[in-house]
Amino acid sequence: MNNLPGAVIQFPNLKDYQVISFDVFDTSVFRLVFEPRDVFLLIEEELVKKYCQVFIGFSDLRFQAELETVSKVWKRDRSAEVTLDQIYQTLGLINPIFQSYIEEIKAIELQLEKSLIVPSYPVLSFFKIAKSLGKKVIFVSDTYLPKPHIIYILQNAGYDHYEKLFVSCEIGTNKASGKLFDRVIQEMNVEPKQILHIGDNPNSDIKKAAAKGISVYQLPYPAALLNSSRYNTQKYKQYHFRKTVSESLLCGLQKNYLINGSHIKTDRQTSSYDIGYQILGPLCYGFIHWMIQHAQQNNIKHLYFIAREGWFLKKIFDQVNQVKKTEIESHYFYGSRIALFYPLMTKPVGKYLCNFLIAKKPKKVKNYLEQVGLNMSEIRLKEFGFNTDEDMINPIKNSQDRERLEALFDAETEQLEKLAQEEKANYLEYLQQEGILSIDKIGLVDSGWFGNGQNKLQQFITLSNPDANLFGFYLALHRKAQKNFNNTSSGYGYLHHFDDCNNDIQSFLEIARIIEVLLSAPAESLRRFTKKDGTIYPVFVKNNKSCKLHPIVEEIHAGAVEFVRDFLNVPTQQLPTISSDYAANLLNKFIEYPTEEEAYNIGALPYDINILAAENDPKFAFPDINLMDLIKNPLALNIDLEKTLWRSAYYHNHSSAIIKFLLRYTQRYFIVKNPKLSRIYSILRCAYKKSIGRLKSSTKLTR
Repeated sequence: MNNLPGAVIQFPNLKDYQVISFDVFDTSVFRLVFEPRDVFLLIEEELVKKYCQVFIGFSDLRFQAELETVSKVWKRDRSAEVTLDQIYQTLGLINPIFQSYIEEIKAIELQLEKSLIVPSYPVLSFFKIAKSLGKKVIFVSDTYLPKPHIIYILQNAGYDHYEKLFVSCEIGTNKASGKLFDRVIQEMNVEPKQILHIGDNPNSDIKKAAAKGISVYQLPYPAALLNSSRYNTQKYKQYHFRKTVSESLLCGLQKNYLINGSHIKTDRQTSSYDIGYQILGPLCYGFIHWMIQHAQQNNIKHLYFIAREGWFLKKIFDQVNQVKKTEIESHYFYGSRIALFYPLMTKPVGKYLCNFLIAKKPKKVKNYLEQVGLNMSEIRLKEFGFNTDEDMINPIKNSQDRERLEALFDAETEQLEKLAQEEKANYLEYLQQEGILSIDKIGLVDSGWFGNGQNKLQQFITLSNPDANLFGFYLALHRKAQKNFNNTSSGYGYLHHFDDCNNDIQSFLEIARIIEVLLSAPAESLRRFTKKDGTIYPVFVKNNKSCKLHPIVEEIHAGAVEFVRDFLNVPTQQLPTISSDYAANLLNKFIEYPTEEEAYNIGALPYDINILAAENDPKFAFPDINLMDLIKNPLALNIDLEKTLWRSAYYHNHSSAIIKFLLRYTQRYFIVKNPKLSRIYSILRCAYKKSIGRLKSSTKLTR
């Protein structure tokens, strides 16, 4: 995804040519929309805003007028070219209501055409090289737009002091017939082979020019570049992007990015920056815009972005809100479940604490004591069967360890309740400080998933603010989250709203974990609040002094911020939106089909679900086994795959071709991605289930 065309295009050597000819649209310049006809959507948007319903459906009629005009002219003479005036004459016949607006609409179209044009910087650079070598540089365009307009956009894009401009609608013939190239050869007075024509259209730029003896070089059609990213899939086919102005503009920006790269001056364009611009940026923008709409509908004036994922989301919100100018205030809020479990402690204390604290892996006794703030002597520990606080215990797998730990906590109920009351008072003071206890509509913003955090927070807030109504805005909510919401505490999911992802919890968790990584913050998880000298301070799971973003995450965030800034500046009548389906498709395609570089960069990040990851923490999606491990233990691959947090990246990050082969043809996740293999897999699985069923039946009969 980071191989930008501008970096890989190998323009031909110019020494054998006297004249260098450039196509204009989609070669030298292109529009910041998915397809040229999408300009009509923006015209319609502007006209509807000004004249209301009269112009609903204008974009389709404008396109129809163009097709009918071209069809009439081509019936008479295929070499003839149409003009913008002729197209609008046809439009007036199609809908007479438009007649009195024709000149105004034409002016709007020409102005939008100017505002949407950007240069192709690789082509502009080559143009300048050709000029510096003393070549005669010309432009040749098949277009109905008037010549003065083309002169303006070329000059504004940086193409100046060229030899000549050939515009089909002015000359009366076109490249598509080949006759415009005859005119070029005649006026430039050179042998055809001494002309190099550069364009994107395989017929009018390449085939027709070559037929006249002109040398040619074909550039990729800009919109087709999106096919190699995530913007044109089986689900989202060619014309899907014409449905809304916003989607077309988004694709136009991504097209610009793929051709021209970032306009932020960096040493190199990285795949991490690409992920930010192409995946995280659209995701965050779409979520924030959607959330603002919901907040305004519910008259919510305060949004609390919950640490840690809320840190970057707040950054994007503030950027969008600065343009949208709402009355909503944003706050960064510490509200982790870890900090709330202690203040909400119930009896029996031992059972309550163990339900929340016990880890899947063995831990030292002192780790559990530190989590609840207890200090105990060895003599006291021995009363509960522990030798020292260095003892390793595993309460999940060892029932005796759990019983001893519960008994220890129960024996210290009085001290633990005292500590819990102290933390409860500190948290309530923090809530008062943040204004949460004095407002009745509270917006909470987080990545989401199962709604447990909001459920705990609601219990706590209503102790002092019984009239509070909580509105949780989340990137995604699983179906299991429904139980955590009620009539005074509601939840809304952007990508997924109470969805079980086709009963595939692993896929949902992959979405959750990748978003958590992409939204990493330079802060750790909150453990509790403490009060010192009358001031409330957060206490974190680890020392918070040296927290900083991983360089890869920094690049991702930088790319996302640039996208949001660019998208806020697109020429449209209202702030564009990004639908949840569209954002979900981008993210899902990224998760399912990462490039090798993406898989390595993200997969190699240190990851810890509870705290800011350190370099020595486990990697996000990197294999722990090699081929020798697999030979020793054939089950090791299945176990290792189950542990990984991102299966597609795990596959890419294996260096062994044999292991990759086994993953692709033995693991269901990879098999079902291939339609042919998926059908075979389904047949075999069905046959297997039937044989097992028959075996069980015969066993019962035998008995």
